[in-house]
Amino acid sequence: MLIAEVVPNDLFGLPAHPLLVHVPVVLVPLATIGALVALFVPRWRSWLLPVTAIGATIGIVGVQLAMWSGENLQADGEEGALVERHIQLADQTRPLVALFFVAAVAVAVVAWLAQRRSVADGPGTPARPSTLARLVVPLCALSVLTGVVATVWITQAGHAGSKSVWHDKSGGGEGRSGGDGDADAN
Repeated sequence: MLIAEVVPNDLFGLPAHPLLVHVPVVLVPLATIGALVALFVPRWRSWLLPVTAIGATIGIVGVQLAMWSGENLQADGEEGALVERHIQLADQTRPLVALFFVAAVAVAVVAWLAQRRSVADGPGTPARPSTLARLVVPLCALSVLTGVVATVWITQAGHAGSKSVWHDKSGGGEGRSGGDGDADAN
């Protein structure tokens, strides 16, 4: 049995895929904003970097669940150039969100270890940043960069997916007007 088969086709009576895609669509950009704020507001890093890492973690899990539910949805039917473009962008999105996840978790762990080490040195030692502490800002910048790239790809994949659903299949109008998708039938 494939794991994708475990993901339900419906949640609360609605198709699972459009609901699950909102997990990464919301959390990855929010976690990116968290990384950006942590980069420029050092006093917030102790609590914001772990929150950012949690958001990125839930985001990558959401991407995978969305992809599995999309595979289930694809098995049920629709094909076409717009759907294929959506699938292609989604396939590109997963490794980009994974890179963001790795960067966000890495900076949170390094910042935590650096803070723990500075506390362990005690009050009598001279104040100089450790090697770990010097890594926090570059890793935070890397987290922001990977988060921005992941957010751009998530946006493109989401736009392609919504376009594949709402674009008039006859090529004429702005969207579907009913069950058959023929908005210009009048």
